[in-house]
Amino acid sequence: MAKVSVVICCADAADTLEAACVSAAWADELIVVDSGSTDATPRIAQRHADRYVVEPWRGYTGQKQYGASLAGCDWVFILDGDEEVSAELADQVKALTDLDLERRDVFLMPRLNYVMGRPVRSWLPDWQSRLIHRERVSWPEEALHERREASDPSRVGRLKGAIYHKRTSQAGFGDYFGGQRLDDRLMMVARQMHERGKRARWWDLAFRPWIAFVKFYVFKRGFLDGAFGLLIAQKAAVSVQLKYAALWAAERETGVRR
Repeated sequence: MAKVSVVICCADAADTLEAACVSAAWADELIVVDSGSTDATPRIAQRHADRYVVEPWRGYTGQKQYGASLAGCDWVFILDGDEEVSAELADQVKALTDLDLERRDVFLMPRLNYVMGRPVRSWLPDWQSRLIHRERVSWPEEALHERREASDPSRVGRLKGAIYHKRTSQAGFGDYFGGQRLDDRLMMVARQMHERGKRARWWDLAFRPWIAFVKFYVFKRGFLDGAFGLLIAQKAAVSVQLKYAALWAAERETGVRR
């Protein structure tokens, strides 16, 4: 198969970066792009990476696109500092043939997210576009969750092995369920939604949170995880409610500027 560079973008990821780097030991090259850490991240990165770069934050899309531009291989695996490549996924990437790679521009794989040390099965599959041919993909600008697109849908492949997200993270309740970080992200996403023509109607605020709760608790079987599954479904409902409340606020904000 073709050679693959793994690019890890991170900042202040000392509790998770070690596991991320170890999970990428199969790669032909490991690059860590640090957007300005003040913890032990630089020391950990320099111990594992073939190349360690400090680059001021360019945004979710810009930072990863910059990281991919540093890679010595055309095929690049994009990883965050709080993620890991599972052993199954690593084996599947290594098993790809030259013909497999010639037919594809990007490969999707599921991501298994962890909250306070527990896997969130109701969020699966959470498909991620992480294995890319850097010369054959486009990078749509997204406010929060970046993605890569193939030149044609037929050139998108899928792998069954998972990325693990926050499996070793020490983040607690407040990191997942509140704080300034969540507020900042909400308005960032809401403004992009508004720019793309989305509007918050009364029925969005009234019904979408309930639909989200039913989706994750019933249809995605969150109830199988007991109180934890209930908590996750409630988080989804609150997140949707806040997103559309922020969109409503963004509409008023735009009106005031005008």
